Amino acid sequence: MFLTGEFHHQIDEKSRIRIPARLKDALGESPVIMKGTNKCLFVFSNERASKVISDKFENNDFTDAEQTKALRLIMSSAMVAEEDKQGRILIPQNLLAHAGITKNVVTIGAYDRVEIWSEEIWNVYSTVSPEEYDEYLKSIAKKV
Repeated sequence: MFLTGEFHHQIDEKSRIRIPARLKDALGESPVIMKGTNKCLFVFSNERASKVISDKFENNDFTDAEQTKALRLIMSSAMVAEEDKQGRILIPQNLLAHAGITKNVVTIGAYDRVEIWSEEIWNVYSTVSPEEYDEYLKSIAKKV
């Protein structure tokens, strides 16, 4: 199963959000939230997060300073999400700051993960011309 869709909502005054039910069900229990690329947050199922991290860092011998720094930065930003009784999850301030989230949020399904974006940042990032969209499709078609 892969994750798809775009959902618009707001973060509440206590820095909590609801991940849309369709996406939340696919993530399962105890999803992992961490800093992502392009000023978004990545949310992986616990199993997928374990696999992604293991695949990238299993053979880290800690003598490669760049790889060790990447491991430290990724893991220190990661947290296991816990839902309250209303199904909301608390997003820590350091993750909100990374993503520039203040109020309006866009949550997207991105194949094997959920991404959480500031609506303003997402709107800029995702606005492409039809020609640009075609070029992105061509870039992935070459890899298949």
